[in-house]
Amino acid sequence: MKRTNIMLGDDQHKKLKDYARREGRTLGELVREAIDSSYKRKDPLEERRRVALSAYQEGFISLGKLAEVLGLDPLSARNYLRERRILLRTQDVEELAGDAKNA
Repeated sequence: MKRTNIMLGDDQHKKLKDYARREGRTLGELVREAIDSSYKRKDPLEERRRVALSAYQEGFISLGKLAEVLGLDPLSARNYLRERRILLRTQDVEELAGDAKNA
C-alpha cells in the first residue's frame, strides 16, 4: 500500500468519521472502497457477484443461491458474509416451507 494525503472539507471529514465509527471501520477503508467503486472497472463476474450480494441482502435470493453465484459452498458463503460484516439472513417458517415445496 502507498500512503497518500488528501484534503477533505470539515463536513466531509465529520461525516466519514461518524460513518466509520458506526460501521466499525476506518476512514481509510471507506475512502479506498469509494475509490474502487467509483474508478475501478469491474469485470462481468465481479459485477454479477455484487448484484447477487445485494439481492441476498434484500432477501430476493437465498444463501444457497448466493453461494452458487459466488462459486462457493454454503459454509464458505457464510464465511464470505462474515468477513464482510454482512448479517446472515434467517428464514421464517413460511420461507422454509416454500423452499421445501420447491425442492
